[in-house]
Amino acid sequence: MKHYFCLLLLLSLSAQTRAQEAVSSALDTKKNEFRIDVLALTGLITQKASFSYERFFQGDFSVGINANFSSSNNLTEDFDRGYRNNSPKYEFNPYVRYALSKSKSRYYFAEIFASYNGGDYKEIVRLIDENVNGYYTTKKSQYTDFGLGGGLGYKMYIKEAFAIEFLVGFGSNLTNREKSPDVISRVGLNVGYRF
Repeated sequence: MKHYFCLLLLLSLSAQTRAQEAVSSALDTKKNEFRIDVLALTGLITQKASFSYERFFQGDFSVGINANFSSSNNLTEDFDRGYRNNSPKYEFNPYVRYALSKSKSRYYFAEIFASYNGGDYKEIVRLIDENVNGYYTTKKSQYTDFGLGGGLGYKMYIKEAFAIEFLVGFGSNLTNREKSPDVISRVGLNVGYRF
C-alpha cells in the first residue's frame, strides 16, 4: 500500500511540475506586448496619450518604445500666462529593461531609457524699431531635445496575457537645456496585452 501511495504522490508532483512549466512557457512563447497608460488617459497627472510596445527576448531582457502626445490645458494656460517658458508636446522613449525577479508572471524590473522630446518655447526678447527705440516682446518657438534616464517598475500578468504595470522613472535632457525642461519623468500605470 505504501508503494502505491508513494507512486501516486510522485505522479501528482510530476503533474504539478509540468503544469508550472507550461505556465512559464506560455509567457515565454508570447514575445510582443502593447500597452496604454491609464493615468495619462484619465488626466490624473497630465492630459496625454501614452502608448508602448515591448519585445521580449530569451532570459530577462526586453526592449521597447513609448510614445507620448500631450495636450494638457493646465500646462497650456501656465505657458500662455507666463508661469512657465516651455510646454512639452511629444516624447519618444526607446528603452531596455531587465527583470529583477525570477517569476515570469509577476516581477520587478529596472529600465534605462532615452528620450527624444519637443514642444513650445517662449522667451522675452528686446527688439529695436526703426527709430532706435527698444521694446520687449514675447517670442514663441519650438524646441527639441535628447535625454537619458532610468526607472524601476513592477509588472504582473492575468491569465498569461493581460498586463498591469506600474513604472516610475526620471532622467535629464542633455542637448538643448536652455529651452527644454530639465527633468524628464516616466510615471505611469499601464494596462496591456501580451501576444
